[in-house]
Amino acid sequence: MFRKLLTAAALAAVLPGTAAGALYDVLVGTSAGPVAGSRLTVGFFAHGGAPPGGGFATDVITGYKLFPADFGDFAGGPRATDDPGFQAFPGTFAAGELVSARGVGTLQFWSPSAGNWSAPPAGESVRLFGAVPTDVAVAHIFCQTGDPFLCDPGLAALYPFYAQGTAFSAGGVTGPNPTIIDAASASGSFHAHLDWFIERAGGGPSFGAYLLTLQLTAAPKYLDSEPFSILFNYGLTPGEFQTAMLTRTQLPVVPEIPEPASAALLLAGLAIVAGAARLKSARRARS
Repeated sequence: MFRKLLTAAALAAVLPGTAAGALYDVLVGTSAGPVAGSRLTVGFFAHGGAPPGGGFATDVITGYKLFPADFGDFAGGPRATDDPGFQAFPGTFAAGELVSARGVGTLQFWSPSAGNWSAPPAGESVRLFGAVPTDVAVAHIFCQTGDPFLCDPGLAALYPFYAQGTAFSAGGVTGPNPTIIDAASASGSFHAHLDWFIERAGGGPSFGAYLLTLQLTAAPKYLDSEPFSILFNYGLTPGEFQTAMLTRTQLPVVPEIPEPASAALLLAGLAIVAGAARLKSARRARS
């Protein structure tokens, strides 16, 4: 509970207008219910308050929904978070259906010193730990205990691949992709919080904002969702993180270009001024 209160306060400070105490999950839905051909949908779900304007934010560069998150917001340490969560309400899915998240594209980085988006420094990545497939996890357990009847060496050999998590970096996405979020309950719902970690080979990650993109999938029954992005804060002040978010949620100001008629009038005015100056100079020369 203490962790959640801290997260809510941080979000409220970073995003003016956010209701204090509100926490935001990825709302998972289906466009036509739990039927074949229905499309997975993504929305904002708030715990304890409504998002401003009925939604959180949209990335003006990509058009994707944008979910902010903060590393170091719980007991996993300064480089870990389990937010945002994934929430599906009863009736969304059929019992037992698996929903997964697929990484799309590459990891992006914003630093307060440069003030722009680029690839993250070499060796840096964000890692997501999803669920291990049940048959793989069971085989791993029985092989570890040495059970000769229930151990399946082929399945157990897959365990390290899933256990390593899915890594997002400047080079793309590696590891299990898609990664399992959760299976629907008997009522067709789930509420899952997966573990995210930020890391750098041989050292600490750079302070900044990290942006990655996901897409929900539950193929072959459902059509994939539209992509959405998560914007992580690592070590930035609330003001710095707000600046990073504004670069994705506000259109840049473009200098106004005069219309042709206005431009012609401006040029004519400049010509008159220049002519008057030359006439005045010539009069002084004659005198």
